[in-house]
Amino acid sequence: MKFASIAVVAALGLAAASAGAEEPAAPPRYPPSSARVKVIVGGVAVTALAYGAAFLAASSWPEVPGASELKIPIAGPWLALAKNGCAVDDPDCGATLYVRGALTAIGGLAQLAGLGLVGEGIFMTTEARSAQPSTPAALTVRPTPVITATGMGIGVVGTF
Repeated sequence: MKFASIAVVAALGLAAASAGAEEPAAPPRYPPSSARVKVIVGGVAVTALAYGAAFLAASSWPEVPGASELKIPIAGPWLALAKNGCAVDDPDCGATLYVRGALTAIGGLAQLAGLGLVGEGIFMTTEARSAQPSTPAALTVRPTPVITATGMGIGVVGTF
């Protein structure tokens, strides 16, 4: 029992010592500015795919209540969800009503998510590009013409 209590006391002492010695926090790292365009394009793609699916469904089944609202981007699925119901020729649509409502809500959420990605891409904080590359340049060698008052020739210029 003595050894166990000594180990617990030693562990608590080490934990207390390490808690008191805090390391300075590193500055936050942000994505490079090139990520902004990729996030915006991804958001537009998600919104366009979700809107395209909703538009296709509205065009395929125009007799369903709320189908015309699905042709409105972003707000259309929510307007269609409010008018969700059974078609005139199918008064007892049963489970189809619930499946259609769930798919309409998922489509609306996907359009909102794409819009959120576009907003994130526009307003996100990025790191500024440095004036000098962070990695050293590789050895480069290139031929260069040499012209003097008495002659001409070719020389070699390089960086390292």
